[in-house]
Amino acid sequence: MLAYLPEAISLAFSWHALIALVAASVLGVVVGVLPGLGSALGLVMVLPITFGLEPVAAIAVLVSVYACSIYGGSVSAILINVPGTPQSAATVMDGYPMAQQGKAALALGWATMGSFIGGMFSLVMLVLLAPELARFSLRFGPIEIFALILF
Repeated sequence: MLAYLPEAISLAFSWHALIALVAASVLGVVVGVLPGLGSALGLVMVLPITFGLEPVAAIAVLVSVYACSIYGGSVSAILINVPGTPQSAATVMDGYPMAQQGKAALALGWATMGSFIGGMFSLVMLVLLAPELARFSLRFGPIEIFALILF
């Protein structure tokens, strides 16, 4: 499975995918900053746009909007004490007091680095463990699938 990794990287760094990734990142941060909008609504908004894109660019757009909207929620949580997304609710407890002390840039920097490191770690784990998880999931029967849905 890892034999296809170089080809996947070359597809991911094509011009179409990179331009779509940057535009979707900006849109994702805007969606995350606005309280009440969330990552799910961001995905719903860009889903019709992805139908006209190449498959790699479409996946890049969806992943980028989702990840950046979660990060964008921490911006409003730190600056105005209102989490933009439910995932950034805990950021209010430490980020907003730091902003009141004049350390808003430091809090935003920590939120950015935390989001980046967590995202990169998750990506590496996904690339390494996805083939094994796929093989394991093929052994699931009806009882295991029901238990997975229930819990």
